[in-house]
Amino acid sequence: MIWVAWRQHRAQLITLAAALLFGSAAVLLLHSSMTGRIGELGLQACLSVYERTPDCATARTEFQREWFDLIKLGQGAVFALPVLMGAFFGAPLFARELEHGTHVLAFTQSVSRLRWMSTKVAVLLLPSALVVVVIQLLVDRWVAAAGMLGPERTSPFQWLNLDTTGPMPVAHLLFAFALGAMLGAVMRRSLMALSTTLGALIVLRTVVTNVAPNFLPVQRLTNADPMSSPVPGDFGIMVLDSGYLGKDGQLLRPELTDVTACPTPPDGSTPDFAACYAEKGVVGSYADVLFPSAAPGLQLAEFAAFGLAAVLLLVGTAWTLQRQH
Repeated sequence: MIWVAWRQHRAQLITLAAALLFGSAAVLLLHSSMTGRIGELGLQACLSVYERTPDCATARTEFQREWFDLIKLGQGAVFALPVLMGAFFGAPLFARELEHGTHVLAFTQSVSRLRWMSTKVAVLLLPSALVVVVIQLLVDRWVAAAGMLGPERTSPFQWLNLDTTGPMPVAHLLFAFALGAMLGAVMRRSLMALSTTLGALIVLRTVVTNVAPNFLPVQRLTNADPMSSPVPGDFGIMVLDSGYLGKDGQLLRPELTDVTACPTPPDGSTPDFAACYAEKGVVGSYADVLFPSAAPGLQLAEFAAFGLAAVLLLVGTAWTLQRQH
């Protein structure tokens, strides 16, 4: 059965091998070139978040102009791989058999339908997972080598940082593959299943990326000085909302209080913002934030949700195939 599955899906397996070979070579080459560039610019000391010397500023700008978008492109590849594999490998997995009627021959053999399905899924899903994990680890190593000159300087809740690290790529692959297999078994048409899977995954990933952070515990930071932000200077903090506080602690919207409209004195000197704010009833500022320490918990929750959904979809696929004639 494994040999038959290999013969049926050898084109996809060869594609996976080529993606692994060329993808790994490209990331390793870019990683090596980037570290060499860091040495040329003398940026080794600037990789730390604690380094803020003026000497780093110019070199950091030049480095990021050359490499930041390339690193983001590598993260984008890790983000896109599970979607593409789910659409192009998972969706036609059973749809092609049902569309062409070759499932009838498979169902008349001594192998049970469940074993037939499990073998076909394993033959494509396991190599796909291997490719995703290897590319992810190589890109993670590339990102880490850039330190605070690269994407690590931004919030871990930024969608590429969150969805391309930890268990997220594998979770997305499992769900994408299971969704494609289920839609293929139900629709019985390869092209229809492929396009539906691709569209559904894009919509779902967009919704989850924007909605998931709302389920995390938000902390409100306040400051008695309305002219300074209550958010500490640590990297990675995600600000969800900010504004000003009134005398009774109520939240004031900047457009309603018009706190920035402080008149300039007749002599042209700097306005007394403290007196201006006090006159307008503004006594402090606030910010609703998410701290970076909450990111792993969000990833584990999404991994559990996507993993459970994948199992249910595969059970649904097995039930659908059992009913086929």
